[in-house]
Amino acid sequence: MSYDIGRTLFLTDLGPIRSDARRCIRCGFCNAVCAESNVSSAFKESRTSRGRMILVQSLVENVGDIDPYSADFKKLIDLCLSCRRCVSVCPPGIPIPDLMVQARYAYLKRKKWNALTLGHRIFADYGTFDRLGSAAAPVSNWIMGRQIVKRLMEWSTHIDARTRLPPFQRQSFESWFRKRPNTPGKKKIVYFVDSYANYNYPSLAKTVVALLEHAGYQVIVPPQKESGMPSLEFGLLDKARNLARYNLGQLARYAEEGTQIVCSSLAASYLLKEGYGTILDDPEASTVSEAVVDMMELLLEEYEKGAVRFDDQIPEHVDYHCCCISRAMSLAPVNMKLLKAAGIIPRQIDECCGGAGVWGMFRENFEISKEIAQKLRDKISTDTTVLTESETCKMQIELHTGATVRFPLELLAERVTDLQGGRTTDASSATRQIIS
Repeated sequence: MSYDIGRTLFLTDLGPIRSDARRCIRCGFCNAVCAESNVSSAFKESRTSRGRMILVQSLVENVGDIDPYSADFKKLIDLCLSCRRCVSVCPPGIPIPDLMVQARYAYLKRKKWNALTLGHRIFADYGTFDRLGSAAAPVSNWIMGRQIVKRLMEWSTHIDARTRLPPFQRQSFESWFRKRPNTPGKKKIVYFVDSYANYNYPSLAKTVVALLEHAGYQVIVPPQKESGMPSLEFGLLDKARNLARYNLGQLARYAEEGTQIVCSSLAASYLLKEGYGTILDDPEASTVSEAVVDMMELLLEEYEKGAVRFDDQIPEHVDYHCCCISRAMSLAPVNMKLLKAAGIIPRQIDECCGGAGVWGMFRENFEISKEIAQKLRDKISTDTTVLTESETCKMQIELHTGATVRFPLELLAERVTDLQGGRTTDASSATRQIIS
C-alpha cells in the first residue's frame, strides 16, 4: 500500500474528528496533567500527550511521511490512558482521548483483529469471560491463581503475570436478584449493574439494592450486557456500538417513562451519560443519558431529602482516591460531601493510580503503570482505609500499595440509620439481611 493511499484510507476512517487535530496549538498543557507524560520514558516528545497530538495533526496536514499503519504509530497512540484529564485544560477544547480512540479504530479497520493480543480480545469480551469464570467458580479461581497459569497467560495474552484479576463468584448478582421476592416501593428505579458487580463482586450490587430499597425504591434490573469500556478504549468501535445499542434498547423505555437509571460502576455511568452519545447518532442515547444518575449522586439527594440518615458513629479518617472518571464527571464534590455527612473524614488524593482500566494489566504497560502509581503510593498511608469508586483503580491500588481499599458505598452502608426500625449499628440490619 502506497503512502498516499494509506493516508487517505486512514483519514477516511478517522472521520470528522480529524478536524479537531487541526485545532491543536501545541501548547503542551495536556502534558502537565497527563500521568503517562510524566514518567521517565516520556523524555521522548513522541511519548507525551502533546507528541501524540502532533503526530496525528501532522498526518492530517500531510506533514512528514508518517505511516498510520506502522507498529510504532500504534504503540504511540496506545499510550493514551483515556483518563480525560487533558480535556479540561486544553485551550481549544479538543477531546484528545476520543481522537486517540478513533485513531485506534482507523488502524484496526484495516489491520483487523490480528493487530490485537489475545488479552485485548478477552477484555473486549469481558462479559462473556466473567460469565464463564463465574459458572466454573471456584475451580476457575484456583486455576487463575496458579503461578504457572499466570506465566502461561502472560506469554499467550500479554496480561502481566504480576497483575491481579478479580475472583469470580459462583452466584452472580442477577441470579440472586431473580430468586429473591419482589420488594415494592413508592417509586421505581432501574439498576444498571455491569459485569464486575454482577460476577466478581456481587456483594457491592446487593448493597446497592439494600440502600435503594431502604430509600423507598422498587429496584428493576432489566436484561443488560457489559457497558463495554475496554472495547471503546481499544478502538473496537463496532463492538462498542453493538453493546451500546443493546443496552440503550433495554433502558430507553424506562427513561421515556421518567424512571431514573442508577449505576454503581463509574465506567457504566460515564458511558450511559456521555460515552454512548459520542459513538452513536441515536436519540435513545440522549434519552437514557438524561435519566442516568450515579449511585453516590442519588444517595446524596436522598440524604438531603431526609430519606437516608446516618448514625452518629466515631469519625473515621480515610484516604479518598478521586479517580480520573470521577474528575471528568465532577463527582468528587458529591462524594466528599456525602462522606462527611456520614461522619467520615476524607483526605482527597488526586493522583492517577496508573491502572487506566485494564491498560496497566498488560505486560508492555505494567512498569509504566507501576511508575505512575508511585506518586499515589507516596501519598497514601497503608494503615488507613483507601476509598475509590472505580473497580480497576481498586485492584491497581491494592496491587501496588498493599493498602486496604473499599468502595465508598460499602462504608456508607455501615453507617446508615434504619429509618423504619430506629437506629442500628452497622450496615443497617435491613442491609445485612438483604445481602445474606
